[in-house]
Amino acid sequence: MRDLALCHLQRLRLMLLFARVGHRFDCVASRVADFVVESCGGLLYYGERHAHLQAGSRPPLLLDEEGREPWLVQLWYAFEDVGFPPALRADFWGWAKRLSEHRLAPHARHAGRTRYTYDTVRSWFLTPAAGERLAGLATRRSP
Repeated sequence: MRDLALCHLQRLRLMLLFARVGHRFDCVASRVADFVVESCGGLLYYGERHAHLQAGSRPPLLLDEEGREPWLVQLWYAFEDVGFPPALRADFWGWAKRLSEHRLAPHARHAGRTRYTYDTVRSWFLTPAAGERLAGLATRRSP
């Protein structure tokens, strides 16, 4: 789980989502990975290592509606990169999608949101007949 979170964040590193984080990226990535592991029932590293950051600290990442799609698409690529078990992907996707909605910046929470279901995003990467990767979606391709 931690490898998945770190891989996902590495894929996002050069995107505008993390422009504010700058040189602290590795620290933020470790903190987010600890949160993901603990939230999914793993070791309590986040609570033990970062509990002192709770009061008054700003979240390291807030998304806007435009930023949610690349955030979620890069998660899909991270599934492949780390060999995340296919049987667990839909459940984790549901959790991550809700997290992406929770991480929306206040101004984006009131705007209309696009729904990114697991099956919808999977269809971006697979052709219905052959199960092959699509080749023509510029905004949905790995860098």
